[in-house]
Amino acid sequence: MMMSMKRVLTILLVLMAAVSIFAGCSKSSQTDSKDAKVLYHAYYSEPYVTLDPSTEQSNGVKILYNVYETLTHYDDQSGEVKPELATEWSSNADATEWVFKLRDDVSFHDGEKMNAEAVKKSIDRTIALGKGAAYIWDSVESVEVTGEYEVTFHLSYSASVPLIASAGYGAYIMSPNVIDKDLEWFNEGNDGGSGPYTISAISARAVTLSAYENYRGGWKDQQYKNIYIQEVSDSSIRRELLETGEAQLASDLTQEDLSALSKEDGLTVVPADSFTNIILMLNTKSEPCSNADFRKALAYAFPYEETVHDVLKDNAAQSRGMVPTGLWGHSDDLMQYSCDLEKAGEYLEKSGFVNVTVTISYMGSDVAYSEMLQVYKENLTQIGVNLKLLNMDWDAQMALAKSSDPDDCQDIMLMKWWPDYADPAGWFTPLLMNNKDSAGYNFCYLDDDVFGEENREAVRLTATDKGAAEELYIQMQEKILDECYMIFAYNTMQYYVISNTISGVYENPAYQTCIYYYEITTN
Repeated sequence: MMMSMKRVLTILLVLMAAVSIFAGCSKSSQTDSKDAKVLYHAYYSEPYVTLDPSTEQSNGVKILYNVYETLTHYDDQSGEVKPELATEWSSNADATEWVFKLRDDVSFHDGEKMNAEAVKKSIDRTIALGKGAAYIWDSVESVEVTGEYEVTFHLSYSASVPLIASAGYGAYIMSPNVIDKDLEWFNEGNDGGSGPYTISAISARAVTLSAYENYRGGWKDQQYKNIYIQEVSDSSIRRELLETGEAQLASDLTQEDLSALSKEDGLTVVPADSFTNIILMLNTKSEPCSNADFRKALAYAFPYEETVHDVLKDNAAQSRGMVPTGLWGHSDDLMQYSCDLEKAGEYLEKSGFVNVTVTISYMGSDVAYSEMLQVYKENLTQIGVNLKLLNMDWDAQMALAKSSDPDDCQDIMLMKWWPDYADPAGWFTPLLMNNKDSAGYNFCYLDDDVFGEENREAVRLTATDKGAAEELYIQMQEKILDECYMIFAYNTMQYYVISNTISGVYENPAYQTCIYYYEITTN
């Protein structure tokens, strides 16, 4: 394929940047020149929002996942929680006290030993800051050091701490030396992790990771000791980087680019299970979306089948409820809305709203969103509703969605969501609870009394009666669908395109967008 001069220059600049990082950055001096082979991950968006392990709740998880570690880890193959920094754990009868035994062979990147004191300080810091996914620790009254390598969690109500501690957000353990550091310090590329990689260089659009030579797992010649993750927002440029061999790894490509790359001899398309879904959150505090019949009109006008079959070429599945297939709390018996313009018109007439305009905010960098919403706009036009498309970056969407007056917010917010940990609470708490109990993504603006007590009860039951918790989560989804607080568009299917020169690329759906680079080797 012939590339334009602009794209050629872009690629050259990318590679020059990568080379200069390893040649000129003082932090990379820990990596010998013989280890200078680089795994280049061309990423579709900015690689991080922040790099503070206590507060990041966005793209930066892919960096933190490789730099920091958690007490436990969710195994998507078995559906069980496995040891990581903890070796074993136990609880009392009502799951309000949990004792964790810790590994005694872990050191942080600054040389400090990982022990119970470090665990306590890390969790205490995250709780005290109260940002990002700190809500996951809501049940924790205190963390007590009960031995050099033993820590006890005292809870105010029953909760599954082993599951919570496996979270990809808000559960990282860090060196005691960084507890008092601020956001600026972390965003300068400093870290306090114990994982296989350290952050060796950083810019607004790229992060370089280098091997932590003292990592307890050791290093083999076939592993990559240098990882370069850079934002390359244009799918066609990511495609060209893969085709020319400059990049070995990319995802979130357009259907056209994915199809073309699947035919390349030197590349392989790797599917990945996903717990990610696309949700349209309706502003229930402002007319016309405050009206349940109007919300149902919107739901029946949405092009579910066209989106899945025509826009996404069957590389997605229509959602059935909030919890995606493959995770407990999902039910195939939940109702699905379908595109039915006759029903949409009937509900619109019942609502009493005619010739109205509604706004929807979305990230236009995803071509599928734009195509899907054009079809949606045409459908709504047919029933007498005008859809105004607000193509915005994420920061602008958040600013609009958090306006103090609901009437100033968008009517519909298009969200891509995956859980903070492998539990239905990863959707229900941040998306349905009001801001005092959640991370602040309740863009339906529901009051806490709508789902608050049921949600808290489900979290408690998860530790003592998981079956009852699942029933409660399904009941809450039935209520969401009945009131149409949200429109569940589709569950995503994730695909990576990788060079045949590497192997070991795997994405655990509980850690969406994360690749554990330590497991990638050269062929």
